[in-house]
Amino acid sequence: MPWPVPKPYAQNRETYRFLNPYNFVRYLPEPVIPPDDPDAQLLGRCAPPPHDRYVGLTGRITCTLEAATPLFVSDSHDIRVTTIPRLNDTDVQHKSYRFFQYEDRDAIPATSLRGMIRSLFETVTNAPFTVFNGDERLAYRIDPIEAQRFKAGIVQSLPNGNQPGVILLCEEATIGAYYDDRKLNVLKGEWRCGEKAYAIITRTKNNTAKVKAIARQYEELPADGESRIYSGWVKVTGRTIETKRNESFFYFKGDRAQAQQVFFDADREADFNAILSTQLQEHGDSFRQRLQSERLAPDNLVYVELEQVGVTVRNIALAKVARLRYRHSIGDLLPAHLQPSEHYEKLDIASRVFGWVRANPAEDRKARVAYAGRVRFSHAVLTEDKGVYTEEMPLAILSSPKPTTTLFYLRKKNGEWSEAERTQPGAAMTIGYDGPNQLRGRKFYRHHGNALNRLEYERAQQRRDHQNRSVRGVRAPGNVFQFTIDFHNLAPVELGALLWTLNLSGDEGCYFRLGYAKPLGFGSVKLQVESVELLDHQQRYSSLQQTGWRRATPYDRGTWLACFEQAMKRCYGKPLRELPNIVDLIALLSDQKRGQPLPVHYPRTDTHPHPEGKNFEWFVANKVKSRKAANAGPNLTLEIPDNEQGLILIEKARQQ
Repeated sequence: MPWPVPKPYAQNRETYRFLNPYNFVRYLPEPVIPPDDPDAQLLGRCAPPPHDRYVGLTGRITCTLEAATPLFVSDSHDIRVTTIPRLNDTDVQHKSYRFFQYEDRDAIPATSLRGMIRSLFETVTNAPFTVFNGDERLAYRIDPIEAQRFKAGIVQSLPNGNQPGVILLCEEATIGAYYDDRKLNVLKGEWRCGEKAYAIITRTKNNTAKVKAIARQYEELPADGESRIYSGWVKVTGRTIETKRNESFFYFKGDRAQAQQVFFDADREADFNAILSTQLQEHGDSFRQRLQSERLAPDNLVYVELEQVGVTVRNIALAKVARLRYRHSIGDLLPAHLQPSEHYEKLDIASRVFGWVRANPAEDRKARVAYAGRVRFSHAVLTEDKGVYTEEMPLAILSSPKPTTTLFYLRKKNGEWSEAERTQPGAAMTIGYDGPNQLRGRKFYRHHGNALNRLEYERAQQRRDHQNRSVRGVRAPGNVFQFTIDFHNLAPVELGALLWTLNLSGDEGCYFRLGYAKPLGFGSVKLQVESVELLDHQQRYSSLQQTGWRRATPYDRGTWLACFEQAMKRCYGKPLRELPNIVDLIALLSDQKRGQPLPVHYPRTDTHPHPEGKNFEWFVANKVKSRKAANAGPNLTLEIPDNEQGLILIEKARQQ
């Protein structure tokens, strides 16, 4: 079967609108649970039932799953690697993957099904965020205006016990670097950061110190009898951005012993080292060669931001346009009732149904740290073969989540940020993890539906390199798979919650999202519950002729669903379908409710994808906030899924 033909987009930039591939489903406040309502209490936190006896409903749910858009689930076997030559660079490897196979047939692994359904179950029931690294502290880069607060300094000593670390503040002069194409380069040849040097310094019209000449030996500088020669150190960080033209020279005007001392503690040292470690992992040897040391050490040349009062260091940075760590972790922005369960006696409904493992070690070695779930998924086997796309497809570049894109991932506790808040100096603090903000919600990839376009999921110009991967054997829409969910000891409200989640396709017109390349539109599937069977334990174990199995009636299923819906209403004060989490979920997982569907793709600067996938340029331009972008229309943040007007294109920020 051939791939669809790409659909051309309108070329009018001014009217072009698009939807981001993901948005967030709002979470609900802490439930108000009636003390005399056992069903509602099961929506809160409590101890799970035992596994050594039957105390609830046991049976099997049979489901079918039909692909609505191209479907691909990757296999770990038969990975094909092609070496791609690159001009003036080392060769790179491009990988091609096949569809997952079970017993030599295409199938969908049980783990993929379980993860997909658990994620939806947690969202529907307002359960805690279980796949969540709440202790992580993210890093961010300040803007050039904020960088003006940072001062040059030299580390004299590190913290030791109760003694703080000491940094000596010094002077800084710019050096025209060897890579300056304006031929104003003064720093020529190979220099290492921290290398001792001698320099003649002049002042520019705006009184900025600038190196006129520099050398490793005092005698190498011109002796005109008038210019003072300073002893100091070269601060080299390399051409980290295209617009960079200068390196720096650190020096003392007078006696080093008279330099101002500022003090820092072990936390600031740890923050500096954590960021440095991340940068080493990201950039490798090319970055390591520019460092004085791989951890903060005496004699390191650094930049420091001071607290408003006193001589205490607030931040230590490697470069002036600093990369810093937020003081608050991701979990600090999440309400307590949505934090993962830590105690066996207080497990949330999703942990009790799907299973739980304590994230942090328990102080009491006898404490229970895990609970086996009460649902078991089978692999989904192919039952209706509607064919595959025969041509191997080089997919567009996919990247890891970027939670530091705070305009997307965070929201003010009350409303949205104003234009002034988004653009003022220090906005990284205002709209970041240290500001009065909260997480937007649970991240979901939207259903593309009629907006699905080969233009978006195929790599532009069919490029193949180490940044993207190719897929083969992609299942076309119409393929049907079947799987089962065995459950045991579920309470009626728990089984009702599970069935309500599984019925999202039939009752609410939603598409489940499964497999690889969901941001590109792959993996929209319709899920249908074909049957629910119950096991009567008393009949099974009291008779040699009776199996104890019976098919649940529509009345049974309606009773369980109603039990769950009524319990949710009593806990949250509204009918289930009117709750914000359900409204958002349905909006993201159903077809766009407008005449002409908007294109769905990551933010970029043009109507068509860039072969190199330079989506970061949109975010850079959004941060710079050119006048044209600021006045172009909708907010440049994510909107509530049920009321999205679409994002706009932003031109790449012009270099100054």
